[in-house]
Amino acid sequence: MGFDELEKELMALGDIADVAPAMLEAAAPILKEELQSQVQQAANKGYATGDLARSIKANKPGENHLGHYVSVTAKGKDRKGIRNNEKLAYLNYGTSKQNARPVISKAMKNSEKKCLDTMQEKFNEVTG
Repeated sequence: MGFDELEKELMALGDIADVAPAMLEAAAPILKEELQSQVQQAANKGYATGDLARSIKANKPGENHLGHYVSVTAKGKDRKGIRNNEKLAYLNYGTSKQNARPVISKAMKNSEKKCLDTMQEKFNEVTG
C-alpha cells in the first residue's frame, strides 16, 4: 500500500482535479511539522534561534506536467538578509565547512505513513 495504489484509485475517478488538491492540503501540515522538528533537532547546536524552523511553510497545491503536488519549504530571509531556503539547503546538503544533515529525507520518511493515511481519509470523505 502506498502512493501507487492511491494514484490508481484517483485515476479510476477520471477527473482528479477536484480531489487531489484537497488531499494535498490535508497532508501538507503533517510534513511541515515533521520538517520543522527535524530542522530544530539538527540545528540545535546552542546558537540556533529557531528562526529557520519557524520559516518553514507549506505552499498551496499546484499542478504541472507530472501531476498534482504541494511543496513545503523555508520562506523569507533572516535578520541578516540570508534566504531561509538557502540555509535549509546548507543544513540538508552540507557545505565545505559543514557536514550534511539530511533533514528533508528524514522528514519525508517519518511523515509518509501519516500523510498517506490523512490523504486516504480525505479521499474517502470527498468521494463518499
